[in-house]
Amino acid sequence: MLEEDRPLVTVITSLYDAEKYIEETVESVINQTYENWEMIIVDDCSTDSSRDIVRKFESKDNRIKLIESKTNFGGPARPRNIGLENAKGKYVAFLDSDDIWLANKLEKQIEFMEDNDCDIVHTLANVIDENGKVQGPSKGSRVFNKLKYIMNNENILFYTNFININTVMMKNSNNIRFTEDKNLVALEDWYFWVEAKKSLKIKLQEKILINYRVHNSSISQRELDLGYRKSLYMLSCLLLNNNVSLFHYFIIQ
Repeated sequence: MLEEDRPLVTVITSLYDAEKYIEETVESVINQTYENWEMIIVDDCSTDSSRDIVRKFESKDNRIKLIESKTNFGGPARPRNIGLENAKGKYVAFLDSDDIWLANKLEKQIEFMEDNDCDIVHTLANVIDENGKVQGPSKGSRVFNKLKYIMNNENILFYTNFININTVMMKNSNNIRFTEDKNLVALEDWYFWVEAKKSLKIKLQEKILINYRVHNSSISQRELDLGYRKSLYMLSCLLLNNNVSLFHYFIIQ
């Protein structure tokens, strides 16, 4: 592929109080073997030095842009939507402010997107701890590997959200937005995949291309409340003929 034909990828990062990890996250984008990208980092009113760290990168690399939110939303949905509203790329990818891409992540996904008929591609992931030590495949990757022989991808998605948003690349579209219902904080991406599969083609690229960090302050670690809501969600999907229009009713009760 000629350099001038290489499509632009917009990387969107929601940032909040991630001074311990954001430098490594941004560097994992800078170190990509695929270089035609822009990175939009949307700060959700951080109270630490996160913005200062990003500003230093922004001053050195014109592909990096910091957008500062005026009010704190309390979750990644609104910052991601702000990123989408400003995205110029043919493709969009998401990266949380504490996770790390492997160096060939964008290159491999661009090849996949260009060679396959799909709107969204996602990959598998490794889990890393607070210190960056690899713990093994993510829970979503393990669940998928166990269920893929007896269920199709759509049914697995109703069972569990095995699509890690940090692995995703998708075609850019004005129709792509995450729900900003605060009752769905930490579930907004799952809701998006379920809705998206109605009209968009989602494919898995069976490669581990990211390191997904799990630590005590992660939104995904709200196990008790989130586990309860996930159970209600699964039941609403499986027992109500997959009528996800009732999603909100069951989740917010």
